[in-house]
Order: sequence, then structure tokens, then C-alpha cells
Amino acid sequence: MPTSEPRTLSIVHDIILRIKPSSVIDIGVGHGKTGVLIREYTDIWNERYHKDSWTTRIYGIEAFGEYRNALWEYAYDAVRIGDALSVLPDLPDVDLIVALDVWEHFTREYAAKLLDMCLSKSRFVLLSTPIEVREQGDVLGNSFERHVSQWSPSDFQNVAHRLVATTGRDWILLLSARESIPYEVWRLHRRWEHFMRGIRTFILLLKHKNW
Repeated sequence: MPTSEPRTLSIVHDIILRIKPSSVIDIGVGHGKTGVLIREYTDIWNERYHKDSWTTRIYGIEAFGEYRNALWEYAYDAVRIGDALSVLPDLPDVDLIVALDVWEHFTREYAAKLLDMCLSKSRFVLLSTPIEVREQGDVLGNSFERHVSQWSPSDFQNVAHRLVATTGRDWILLLSARESIPYEVWRLHRRWEHFMRGIRTFILLLKHKNW
């Protein structure tokens, strides 16, 4: 769908707030919520309220052009329509690439190529995906909305630097091939901190090492 469950938002945007990216690529723009919130927690958070004072560069990639709406024009510097593997090479390198609730729409072969490209173009890659992926077909006439894969943190264990967080129903991963996860980010997502989110999140995170 062009929208998603709200339960990941506090974790995702806490991470973004602490990374302080000055440039972002959003893969799978959908309705545009992610771009609006990134804009809020970069520029607006730092009292750059009016558009002519914004300094964060936010680019979007969306496969389904019929999702275009006024939020795209407001929050993003540019949104490119097309396949992410084809569009990414034409965009500049950035501090952060986000792919929220989109990884389950990719085949494993496609996702492996995309992840390699994302890690080479950005300091960090932030993605979220449901722990249990339900069957889903076309939505609003968009065949790209089909669910075709399911993921866990073990699928990303070969990435040099990795932080794992969970809502209990979703995985949130911060990945980097270049630099370690900043202390101000991972210290709030250790196993004991997840205990405050509930016993299920604590148990899910037990076998994952955050660093």
C-alpha cells in the first residue's frame, strides 16, 4: 500500500534524528509520509521552518507514478519514477537511504543487488520489514505492491556494521558498509532497552548483537 502501519515510526525517526543526515534517498515514496517526517526531524527540528531555509536534500524513488500528490512536491527536492536499480545510479551519494516497508516487495536476487548499491551510495541504510509477511496482491492497480519475500536480521549478517531493533511485529535495521553504528544510536537499542518495549521484543533481540 502507499501507506504503512504506524508502529515503526518512533524507532525509525529516533534513529534518523540521531544520525542527523543532511541528504536522504527514500526508496518507495508511496503517499509521501516518510519524506514529510524526515523533513520535520531534520530541517523543522532545527528551526528551519520555511522552505527557503531548508538545507536537507531529500530525494525519492517510486515505481508507481499514480501515487504522486501534493506531499511529494512539499517535502522532497525531487521524486524519480522508476525502478530503484535503474534510478539510484543517477542520484547523488547521500548520508542515508531509507527503505521502509518495501523490502518484502523485492525478490531475493533483486534485493541483494539493491542492497549492495545502497551501501555503496550512502553512509547508512535504514530499512523496516514485517517479521511475518502476509499475502498481498495488487493494491490500487499497482502490481509492485505484491508481497514476494520475508526477511530476518540473519539475511543481513554479512553487512559490516548492523543495528537490529524490533517493535515485536517488525524488524528495523540500520546498516553500513563504511562506518560503525554511532554510540548515540545503538545505546538506545540494546537488548535491555528493548525490555522496556515488552518481553516479546526483548526475546526477539536476544540473539542479535548491536554494535
